[in-house]
Amino acid sequence: MAVAAGKIRSATTVGVPTGWPRVLWVIGTVLLVTMVVHIAALVITGGPVSGPVSLRKPATFAETGWLTAWSVALILPALRTRAWQRHVIGTTVILFSVGETAIIGFQAWRGVPSHYNFTTALDAALMRGGAGGTAGIFLIGVIVLLVAAFRSSRTSTSLRLGVCAGVITFLLGCAIGFVMISNNSGVYQGGVGAGFARQTAGYLGPDAATVGPQYGLLRPATQGGDLVAPHIIAIHGLLLLAVPAVLLARTAMTRARQLKVIALAVTSVAAGMALLLVQALRQLPLKALNPLTLTALGLCAIALLATYVIVGTAVLKSAALPLAWPRSRLE
Repeated sequence: MAVAAGKIRSATTVGVPTGWPRVLWVIGTVLLVTMVVHIAALVITGGPVSGPVSLRKPATFAETGWLTAWSVALILPALRTRAWQRHVIGTTVILFSVGETAIIGFQAWRGVPSHYNFTTALDAALMRGGAGGTAGIFLIGVIVLLVAAFRSSRTSTSLRLGVCAGVITFLLGCAIGFVMISNNSGVYQGGVGAGFARQTAGYLGPDAATVGPQYGLLRPATQGGDLVAPHIIAIHGLLLLAVPAVLLARTAMTRARQLKVIALAVTSVAAGMALLLVQALRQLPLKALNPLTLTALGLCAIALLATYVIVGTAVLKSAALPLAWPRSRLE
């Protein structure tokens, strides 16, 4: 009993993350530094910002990695999880975030495409391992996280809504990513799995004419629907929806109002994603968005921004509250 009590106290020390949250904070910090280093290298070398070969790619994957690691570090203490669940979630987050960043960075520094590249056996192995392998492993952890969120009955409804919606949004991003991989292209042209039937040799990604001009991550004139934009939004689902719910649950705001705020955030992201996916599945570029859809997307963005302002204000007002979760949430 004394040992068990000691473990609980060490896991709930105010303001001091322990266990897997602490590990994920450290891993996230390393990935943040990795992102900054690649951005600096891109500026110093004057390399291309767009295209299949660019130091921007490891920078963006490192960005996704550190945000994911830090998001999970915040989420884990808020849920009722068993030790094996924390081990699975933490391990898969590290394998995904560090693994993908390392593979993408290795290919970028070699000066070869990291995506849709089957030129050599090494390129093919890294493509399948990076795009499919690490993401597939992480799916296991994400599903465990989703189950834990559903089963955390003692947490507030707004917290469970935010975490579950964030995880489901991330899973949608993975599904979109699978469609992209199966077609060897982030430009949707009416089919799924076309890439599986093609000869797996050389670079099989879309040509410049199909992609159109790129402005960072924005590709407004694709020859088909752009899946990259909704994919990028969805894989940040934990940050967009789960993290605000976790932060808000630590404030003095009433639970009823917390639920309204998180419900607005979830509705905004869901509506925005739906509009972008409909445009992509109709094989229409972003520049073909009609005024009504653009207005709706703008309203979704404004509503989402408003929820973040509310969350930020509530967090600042409650800054003096302890950061630890009640012990009853740990097993």
